[in-house]
Amino acid sequence: MTRTVRVAVVGSGLAGLTAAYLLASSHLEDGVEFEVHLFEKTGSIGMDSSSVSVGNEAQQEWRIDVPMRSFQGGYYPRLISLYTQLGVAFRQADFTYSFSLFSQSKTAPLHTTMIYNGASGRNGVGMPAWLQDLHLFRKGYHVLARAFAWGLFVLSTIQLFLCYMRLLFFAIPALRPKRHNELTFEEWAAETVPNNLLCRLFRLDATWTSFTQEVLMPLFSAVCTAPKDSINAHPVEEFLDYIWLTFGTHHYVIIKGVRDAVAHLTKNLKHIHLSSRIAGIHADPSNPRLVSIECATKGSYQQFSHVVFATQANRVGSLLSSYAASLPPESATRHAVMAQIMCLEEFQYTRTIVINHTDDSSLLLPADVRDRRDLNLVTATSTKDDPSSWSPHCVSPAHTMTTQILTPPPTLKNQRAVPVFQTTNPFVSVHDDRILSVATLERAVLTMPAKKAIHGLCRQTRRAWWQASADADYTLGDLQGAGRRTSDAQPGIWLCGSYAYVGIPLLEGCVVSARNVYLGICQSEGIRPAKTSYF
Repeated sequence: MTRTVRVAVVGSGLAGLTAAYLLASSHLEDGVEFEVHLFEKTGSIGMDSSSVSVGNEAQQEWRIDVPMRSFQGGYYPRLISLYTQLGVAFRQADFTYSFSLFSQSKTAPLHTTMIYNGASGRNGVGMPAWLQDLHLFRKGYHVLARAFAWGLFVLSTIQLFLCYMRLLFFAIPALRPKRHNELTFEEWAAETVPNNLLCRLFRLDATWTSFTQEVLMPLFSAVCTAPKDSINAHPVEEFLDYIWLTFGTHHYVIIKGVRDAVAHLTKNLKHIHLSSRIAGIHADPSNPRLVSIECATKGSYQQFSHVVFATQANRVGSLLSSYAASLPPESATRHAVMAQIMCLEEFQYTRTIVINHTDDSSLLLPADVRDRRDLNLVTATSTKDDPSSWSPHCVSPAHTMTTQILTPPPTLKNQRAVPVFQTTNPFVSVHDDRILSVATLERAVLTMPAKKAIHGLCRQTRRAWWQASADADYTLGDLQGAGRRTSDAQPGIWLCGSYAYVGIPLLEGCVVSARNVYLGICQSEGIRPAKTSYF
């Protein structure tokens, strides 16, 4: 006889969609069939809910992903395998970068300090426009001025190359000191400053400090979409893993946008509940092996054997509290759920603003087009808020403002004369009449307490001496399932998302944590995982 197991997946981001896809794609094996219900509080699938369409009926629609959904080869192996398995087409996109400093100068607010031509450094660096034009301001000394400009550029390039090679040396997993996993980025940056006499004589100490603060800081602030304080407090091991695993690899983007991935992931889902906010979950009084989910918008209850929470950690705690309150005070399940709540409280989130617009302002992008690249990173020289530039669509200048120059599809390139940009975490105002869309998102930011708490959600099983931490093998931590993995006398409560896996909270964490949760549910039900889980 066939036994139907009802599973609720709360949240329709990449983690929730991956978990639901794996469960729904599990064909009948060992006499068990999963009935998957996907709950989303908004009116559209969460992974694509903030994206925006540009165009009209007379033109082909241009779908712009919000936030930017790029991924890099070495750091996203499971995500790439999943997309390949699904048939989601993606292309190589080796982004170029410009780094600029923002000041309150009215004549030239942005000063470009470095231009990175992409391809993991294979394309080298570019000379900023102000340095190219230096000879124009030295009448009668053009040759000397040009020689001086090139000499300064070559010297800065050599310094950058030496700093980058030193960074790669620090990133080699086998050569890292034992306590590297206990250091924050701020502590690591201070400890790695070369302070011997020779280095001080050639000012290599100042060069390294400048590199960590003017290159690494804005880079990881953009990757994590987090302010400077959060980056300083971030565990450095995850940053070193990122540097090591992405070295020599390519960036990729989905050709048709994330809507294509959503279509593939939801293909087999029969029960998708949009605009269905979960008001609470409770123990089922008639069957202790089930949990009841109360849907606020529909005022109804549904019973499930497993609940997979694939939403932000800071939103799960209240729902689990309602569940714990409905359990007997001394029950093992209640203690297990309370342990999950305590774990989730360690994870922090930061607000992120993403604006799509057509504002070609010198406050957002380098004024000289020669300095503009695919991604333009701007760091403020002062992190104090300027009251005159306040806007509900701005963040603190402690963030790195990143503006991407968007490339329309080939069919629209000749039709769109106005360039379109996507600015993440703007600390200067975008003209209201140039705004196409505004999205306010929450992003998990790793801290030292959260790094320790992750071990309750995922546990390392195998790691070779030469591997980085993010490259090792992991299984579910002891808190997953809330006791369901050792006893089938209670429902399973599972947690997945970017925060529930090692490394920087990114798309890879969504995929791997969802896959591990799926395997845990299969194990608890005594069935073999489907072939779709082998990615």
